[in-house]
Amino acid sequence: MEVLRQMPHQIPSSSSSCDLKSIYALEKVREAIKDHEQTIATSTAPKHKAKVVVLGDSGVGKTSIIYRHRYGAHYRPVNATIGASFVSFDVGPVQDDLVRLQVWDTAGQERFRCMVPMYMRNADAALIVYDVTNRDSFDDVHRWINDLGRSSGTEEANVYLIGNKTDLVDKREVSETEGKALAAKINAKFYELSNDQPNLFAAILSELSEDVLLSRQRHSEKTEEALSMRKDKISLDNETNFGENPTISLKIRRSKCCSMM
Repeated sequence: MEVLRQMPHQIPSSSSSCDLKSIYALEKVREAIKDHEQTIATSTAPKHKAKVVVLGDSGVGKTSIIYRHRYGAHYRPVNATIGASFVSFDVGPVQDDLVRLQVWDTAGQERFRCMVPMYMRNADAALIVYDVTNRDSFDDVHRWINDLGRSSGTEEANVYLIGNKTDLVDKREVSETEGKALAAKINAKFYELSNDQPNLFAAILSELSEDVLLSRQRHSEKTEEALSMRKDKISLDNETNFGENPTISLKIRRSKCCSMM
């Protein structure tokens, strides 16, 4: 968010891949962030928060998945996403263990690809969505994974691969087996979604929140272990008897002698 505030209000003309719609999108995102901060300031936020970025080609159904979960199965997005938007979900079994997932819905159109890396920064998790009736969207998953690796700033982001529109059986071009194989290759969890399974996305968010907390716990344990090893090393160095090592003793004597001159 701080990056967006510091960005100039005008994009240089040299940015050929970002047109006037990109500038408009950036302003809309600023307004959305401001509204979000005001909402957070007037509510009791859960103890845990996590950033989730939703990636995928245009038309795969990213916005539909997110907003149908928020507003109900009858929600129908009218226009393609410009820039990005976000929705917050509080997920968890009890109030004390709630995780506020800030889910960023990014634009999949090529003209807005230059803006997407901003939203990937410091993401705790990524949902990469493809359309099972569109082979190209499946092939582009590798591009989204590469972009995430370059821009997220972390190697511990939890990745979920989601094949959408499985209810369109007659138009299917990507099999479930192919999806599972790709998920295993990129070290991601795999799901398939359809309009007939409106509650499945809630299960994905629930599992994702658990994975985020587990990743943070492991990171904390690794940090504590590293600090403990460092303290032990310092303690061992301080307890070393240099007098038993004639070479070190000679160097110390020489150093004292020279310091007196």
